[in-house]
Amino acid sequence: MAPSLAALLPQVARCCIAWLLLAAGVGKLRSYGAFRDNLATSFGVPPAAATVAAPALVVAELLLAGWLLAGGADLPMLLSLLLLSTLTAVLAYRYFTHSVVRCSCFGEAARPVSHYDLLRNVLVVGINGAYFAFAPGAALPMATGVLAAGLAAIVCVATISLHDIATLAKAD
Repeated sequence: MAPSLAALLPQVARCCIAWLLLAAGVGKLRSYGAFRDNLATSFGVPPAAATVAAPALVVAELLLAGWLLAGGADLPMLLSLLLLSTLTAVLAYRYFTHSVVRCSCFGEAARPVSHYDLLRNVLVVGINGAYFAFAPGAALPMATGVLAAGLAAIVCVATISLHDIATLAKAD
């Protein structure tokens, strides 16, 4: 792989995870009551614990997103990988053990989780892991960093919309 591409990919992955965490945190804030209640109804969290868990998860997502966007690298990516892997495992467990689960991953509590949502989460964990696989090196020039952020935004929107994209593609 060309050295410039090898340097760009970890930055795209870092920015993608940052945008995804930002979108997840903001989405949960936009429908905060539904998200908090969903923790109890779909995930079996006692209501008292949900009042603590809901803001903790939102704050964790937003802090990690801010840290990554501010230039944080290995430690926030490792913490993001831990968070996203745990959330994906819990979501997959609930999906396979309960017939209807609502995720509120990005604020959309009305639609039940689909296999496309699980695929999305696995892809996100893969993107997070790819950051470490490509061994980030020296800082990129500002223009290249902006390119990485832009490419990551495109990947982020496509990843978040995977259920809708797949459903529309399947309908044709």
